Amino acid sequence: MLNDKKRLVVLVAVMLVLCGVLFWMFSKPATYPSQDTGQKVADEFLKAIQSGQAADAWQSTTAEFKSAEGREAFLAFVKKHAFLTKPLEFTSSQLVDVQDQQRSEFVYRVPENKTTIRLVIGREAGTWKVDRIAVH
Repeated sequence: MLNDKKRLVVLVAVMLVLCGVLFWMFSKPATYPSQDTGQKVADEFLKAIQSGQAADAWQSTTAEFKSAEGREAFLAFVKKHAFLTKPLEFTSSQLVDVQDQQRSEFVYRVPENKTTIRLVIGREAGTWKVDRIAVH
């Protein structure tokens, strides 16, 4: 009888640990947004630049973006790449690895040439934001 109680206690403890592990695995926040959500974030960022609100676009980015690309540096970047202030064509999205995590990257193209703009979306404080920008 005592052995049966010990087995039951051990079995319940193992089941609780397994349930905790499963809950943790499935409750981790996603490292990338859905296609629609991510593209909306990228589009809004670009629309702010296109409407002459590059400082607001910068303000809407992640802290990591702001740390890597200070406000004045970003404004100079936009000025140097004047095509960012014109309409761009969305071409594709894909998952990319950033620091061992998958993130969504949204690719836009300048209609007049083959220049591409790549925006990586990341989560900060529960909100999706532009985390990186690259022009190729």
